[in-house]
Amino acid sequence: MLKKEKLDETALIKYIEKLSLETQKFNKSLIVESIGDDCAVIEDKKKILVSSDSITENVHFNLGPYDFDEVGKKSLLVNLSDIAAMGGIPRLFLLSLFIPPYIETADIKQLLRGIIAEAKKYRVSLIGGNISSASELSVSITIIGDCKGEGIRRFNSKSGNAVYVSGELGNSWMAFYLNSNKNSIFKNRRNLKPEDKKLIADFIDKYKLPEPRINLGKKLFDKMLANSLTDVSDGIFKDIFNVIGKGCGCEIKIEDVPVNRDLKKIVRILGIKDYMDKVVSFGEDYELLWTFDREYTKKELSELSDSCGAGIKKIGYIDDKPANLAFLKNGVPFVPQNFTFRHIQL
Repeated sequence: MLKKEKLDETALIKYIEKLSLETQKFNKSLIVESIGDDCAVIEDKKKILVSSDSITENVHFNLGPYDFDEVGKKSLLVNLSDIAAMGGIPRLFLLSLFIPPYIETADIKQLLRGIIAEAKKYRVSLIGGNISSASELSVSITIIGDCKGEGIRRFNSKSGNAVYVSGELGNSWMAFYLNSNKNSIFKNRRNLKPEDKKLIADFIDKYKLPEPRINLGKKLFDKMLANSLTDVSDGIFKDIFNVIGKGCGCEIKIEDVPVNRDLKKIVRILGIKDYMDKVVSFGEDYELLWTFDREYTKKELSELSDSCGAGIKKIGYIDDKPANLAFLKNGVPFVPQNFTFRHIQL
């Protein structure tokens, strides 16, 4: 049996510092001083965007269905989405690790490699952070970005604005459900065809991690095509409140909410009847949700869609009724049975 490597804080810091060098080439002009001093030092002539988010074991994820590499990747991806939701560009990040005694060095290194892989993909630089012992594993990231102005704010919509969303909603819920129950699904459902099993396995692989819509957010900002913007982290049934302006209400057509075709196939195969409840309330999709003072032209829709590699869909409009937040399904009010968002457990 291989001997387990014990965590050594000094060695781990050196390992992180070495990994960080792989990311610092992306933003050389911003970094004055990086890892090695009490603070990193940066300078930028644009407006600075700063956000922070954490993912914690037994709150946001359970070890098992997802490996350490994927936990690391998600910890950065959800923070990148916050910058996208302001129309900015992510540049730098700080990383804090809270490590329990049962986590091995090899696991932490795998987690770090997942973070660095996404950092390199999105060209963001690791410039510092912290390591501490804890009772459960937690990864906390502070993301720093910039934009030419102050970004696209929440709560700025006006009556008559169209409501748009990117991509598809519900993919994160379905990937979570399938990944958490795949053993029982494959063992207990003898009528599953080989192509059904492949469909389920492929869906998990494709959608268990979010894709931050950075290019789309930047396009919306640069072209002034949004007056209120957020990302769908808590489910659209809750996040819609983040774009409704003062003195306004909203009407959303459930049949216009974009849902993946393979998701619809899977719910038919598995006999899940209340799937739209989960689509609008589960969260963790990290698609962008925004308003604009008119409907887009076909050319604008095409350019926005190309910028994020996904569809753009109008799903409703803002009205002048402050007490009105209507989700309608075929003209009938729709309220999901389970609409209280909870951060998912991976």
